[in-house]
Amino acid sequence: MKTAKLLLALIVLLVPLRAALAQPEPPALIALVNGTLIAGAGAGPVPGAALVIEDGRIAAVGLRDAVDIPLGAQIIDVGGAAILPGFINAHVHNAYRPANLLAWAQAGVTTVRDMRAFMSDEWVNAGVPYLFSRLVVFQPQYARVVSTGPMLTAPGGYGSLGLASPEDARATVNRLIDRGARVIKVAIESGRMLPQPFPVLAPEEAAAIVAAAHARGIKVSIHVTASEDLARALDAGADDIAHMVVDNLPDDLIARAVEHGVYWTPTLELWHGVSEMYHNRYEPLAVENLRRFVEAGGQVALGTDYDGYYFEFELGMPMTEITLMQEAGMTPMQIIVAGTRNAAHVCNLDDEIGTLEVGKAADVLVVDGDPLQDIHALVNVRLVIHRGQVIRDANK
Repeated sequence: MKTAKLLLALIVLLVPLRAALAQPEPPALIALVNGTLIAGAGAGPVPGAALVIEDGRIAAVGLRDAVDIPLGAQIIDVGGAAILPGFINAHVHNAYRPANLLAWAQAGVTTVRDMRAFMSDEWVNAGVPYLFSRLVVFQPQYARVVSTGPMLTAPGGYGSLGLASPEDARATVNRLIDRGARVIKVAIESGRMLPQPFPVLAPEEAAAIVAAAHARGIKVSIHVTASEDLARALDAGADDIAHMVVDNLPDDLIARAVEHGVYWTPTLELWHGVSEMYHNRYEPLAVENLRRFVEAGGQVALGTDYDGYYFEFELGMPMTEITLMQEAGMTPMQIIVAGTRNAAHVCNLDDEIGTLEVGKAADVLVVDGDPLQDIHALVNVRLVIHRGQVIRDANK
């Protein structure tokens, strides 16, 4: 019976992909010219730039006079528009829905990191999330999915897969990686900022998770909401922190996170929605704590917690999150880096996406206007290229 249900669920997930399989091959060569390059690494804009795409990858990029455009290339004059890397939402849920993946990609969010692929361990054991990821991996009209699998926790804790010992932790991490997890997600959630208390992983178990993941080149993202849990996450060796804490964040914890190069994915849209629902002050606390972290030199990755709570999140370019990041004092350039290079880092895809560099996957967002002057220009989409194929052209 379980097998039959699993097969039925697979059919429901995969049928919408049939049309994608019949799409024509992209042009072998594309050249974008007459654009302002914002490459995603934090360097200043480059007016009069060109970018050449060949076989789905960036073949050349820079000033037009320094870029050789091969004969036969499809030349697209972007009319002075900004050329950026495809954006990444590094904290979403329910990514495994074709309609969501289409909407993200059309908005220029060409990659998402699903932070709790499926609650059911049966689905994970069957490899369903990762099978789905592999089936959409070559379909450019769908956003790329980076999957973490279930959220690891203590028995009875906040999360979906309880671990009873360091040995259990190591075995579980290796099993998830074997099934395709690109990042490991852990909950260290005492519940102090939530309606109920939860047991948390012992330090030995948390450290075993991180050590097992790092031994195989996989990063670990740790969910926290309170400063006492942040301290535990830093002790364990977290690579990035999922959710900004919403209590009084001590300076020494900020300094520790910055010193150890820990990235923060603050999910301000989550705290905005929770504050509206419960009339609490989590949003301003989250914004203020982010401001202090950034002022201390901390690295931020863009992530919203899409569909992770009981209100309607923004699907597509996450402008609510971006606006709140700006309220926290982040500059447009810092926000762009958070949504491109830094988000690629926490996805463990630094070498593949996140910046417009030769050899990287050709995920490109072209927008009218200057997002360095007005970050809302990110919604003025002129062109989206994913894996080297134009999937949205505002002129057509």
